[in-house]
Amino acid sequence: MSSRRGAKSSVGASVVAVTLLGTMLAAMAACSSSDPVVAPLGTQVLSASTTAEPRVDDGVLRIGVLLPASGEGASIGQSARAAVRVAVEQANTAGGVNGHPVEVVIRDEGADSASAASSLQQLVDAQVDVIVGPASSNIEMTLVPAFAADDVAACSPSASALPLDNFPNRSLVFRTIASDSLQAEAMAQVIEQTGEGTAAIAYVDDAYGRPLAKALQVALERRKLSVTASVGFAVDDDEFATEARKVVGSGSGALALIGDPDAGSRMLVALSDASSAAPRDIVVNDALRKPWSISLLGSISAASRTKIVGVSQSVLTEDSDLLRAIRQNDPTATGLFATQAYDCATLFMLAAVQGASTKPDVIASQMSSVSSAGSACMSFEQCAVLLTNGRNIDYEGPGGLLQLGTNGDPTVARFDEFSFDSSGRDATDRTLVVSATGG
Repeated sequence: MSSRRGAKSSVGASVVAVTLLGTMLAAMAACSSSDPVVAPLGTQVLSASTTAEPRVDDGVLRIGVLLPASGEGASIGQSARAAVRVAVEQANTAGGVNGHPVEVVIRDEGADSASAASSLQQLVDAQVDVIVGPASSNIEMTLVPAFAADDVAACSPSASALPLDNFPNRSLVFRTIASDSLQAEAMAQVIEQTGEGTAAIAYVDDAYGRPLAKALQVALERRKLSVTASVGFAVDDDEFATEARKVVGSGSGALALIGDPDAGSRMLVALSDASSAAPRDIVVNDALRKPWSISLLGSISAASRTKIVGVSQSVLTEDSDLLRAIRQNDPTATGLFATQAYDCATLFMLAAVQGASTKPDVIASQMSSVSSAGSACMSFEQCAVLLTNGRNIDYEGPGGLLQLGTNGDPTVARFDEFSFDSSGRDATDRTLVVSATGG
């Protein structure tokens, strides 16, 4: 084992690490500064009071937005906020929810749990019924008890941390981003398709890597693939030759790497060096798609680089109509997490229509049913017409794939399979549709 570098924190604290076509996404948990309340077109922004007032069910659905506005997380919040505005504008144009226009209150998630909690209190004081956000998995986990205590439902478009799958007391908490448990299924599917019958796993030894490595092992064994070794590595070690030799020397056919952008990239180089005599198939997680991996990838031989493939959840909006609409709202929006945020807002509005109430517990009780069984529909307007005609609905959203399970998480998701070209740049080779059952 090598020497420690010292006080470097783990990005597996980046339980939220998602990477995007080699372009954007610093740590989701890092946001800073405060966001002024932005008044979306066609919606009303409420001023936050200094003292919380008793909740009144006045029939008006108020959607709070708790997403990062500046700092490293700003690219997440930008398109997601615009997407919520678009969803609400479309619903209000179609007549609103239960005969009333939907209102929006926007606050900045901030850089940490303390700032997010302060913004949450402002949203509660403003009498919001539901919240789109937060973006960060770490912040989401700290706020779950507050959502329950304040009787407000929340839906995150980007908090994919696996520990949230069975998090206690999250009956009011939903996600439209799939859990990292589905990333484990996607990695297992790609490993299976290498044709190898065995695999070894190297994982960053922290709160992000440990549960994901365990989920990957379960997914591999369900496919009748043997796991010859599962080796953790510390994010602040100087080098990983010892761990890499242990993984490569375990007799496996394929290798799996679960890492953060920094330590994970260095482990990738170590695995490549340890298997240079006979390059192995190496399947990596989404964090290894980060652009700052490129310089390290340059030290990997061409023969090894062609054996590296990764999976990352598809989080850039491809629906041209939605992308056009959010860019009309914010011309610089990229589409990052826009579909997921649009889905959060639309699901809340449809659940309020189906439940004929704006009470958070009633809305929460309808979230899965409006997205899983009934006539397929893609927008609030389409779905609302079906509900008015007494039909059950299956809201699929712009992505055409959304389906929430009983725990409030998507049961199916689309992943990019990516590889690296000769310059070290990532490129999507194909997309995979993966279900919670491994299908």
